[in-house]
Amino acid sequence: MSFKKLLPLTLALLFAFATTALAAETFKVAVGDPEDSEQGVAANAFKKYIEEKTNGEVKVDCFFAGALGDESEAFRNVQKGTLPFAVGGIANLVPFEKRLGLLTLPYLFDNLDEVVAGTNGKPAELLNSYAVKAGFRVLAWTYTDFRYISNSKKPIKTMADMQGLKFRVPQSAVLIASYKAFGGSPTPISWAETFTALQQGVVDGQCYGYIGFRAMKFNEANQKYLTEVHYTYQLQPLVMSERVYRKMSPEMQKLVVEAGAYAQEEVLKYQKENGDAAKADLIAGGLIVDQLEDEALWKKAAMEKVWPEMADFVGGKDAINEYLTACGKAPWNN
Repeated sequence: MSFKKLLPLTLALLFAFATTALAAETFKVAVGDPEDSEQGVAANAFKKYIEEKTNGEVKVDCFFAGALGDESEAFRNVQKGTLPFAVGGIANLVPFEKRLGLLTLPYLFDNLDEVVAGTNGKPAELLNSYAVKAGFRVLAWTYTDFRYISNSKKPIKTMADMQGLKFRVPQSAVLIASYKAFGGSPTPISWAETFTALQQGVVDGQCYGYIGFRAMKFNEANQKYLTEVHYTYQLQPLVMSERVYRKMSPEMQKLVVEAGAYAQEEVLKYQKENGDAAKADLIAGGLIVDQLEDEALWKKAAMEKVWPEMADFVGGKDAINEYLTACGKAPWNN
């Protein structure tokens, strides 16, 4: 048989092999936030990439606003391998691997550029190595802005204004310690119950970025005042089950990793392009936005109180410095 006659047959066989390697399948993704949020953008970008690259042979179904259970439950199912993918707040992943709690340390990042650097390259590889040991694989980091503090009672312009206010926080020892150091009263409440807790006055306030605030309609839950405090950047990983990953063909493994990278790029672009627009919409709707007059004191309280208190909780000083070194930052000398 001549080469010209053999070539089409070879190409056909290769195509058949690739199609078999990426056999028709449908994957579920649990998403904690509504679809019109950064989490929603990340999940839909992930879905788009996989379905387009496989010509629809592999489908991805996204379930938004906790439709498959709250974020903690979703992560637990991902770890067990009964759910392939989930997107949720980093604090809800910490119970499975405490070193990921590094990312919740107050004033770890000064700005978005540092956040991006800390979730790519060597820092991302280090964080993923922690996650894999706990049964997860981080495919993307959802950039969800700094956790600005909002409340129903009064403007917060100084640390003293935190006194007497009750705040909803996730089940995060670091965030609880942070709010206590800042003078507030933290109350752990699940994400699914947050809107109702704010609406009924169980707590006075919460913390979230502008896009998430708007998506959750917190302005309809008595949140009148917001302060742009930069104590922590909300990172929300898109993770997959390591058990599921190991059962995939090499071709499928490569595809989900590429889809995760695409989703991370898309959500970063979305955050940059839409954060200010969400802020403007909320202000037009009556939200009062303030800046801190004494943020240096907040950072001082974080470094002198919260970091020493929470160091062991997030893996110890060595783990903290391992991550800081990967980020090109100076080690923490307590």
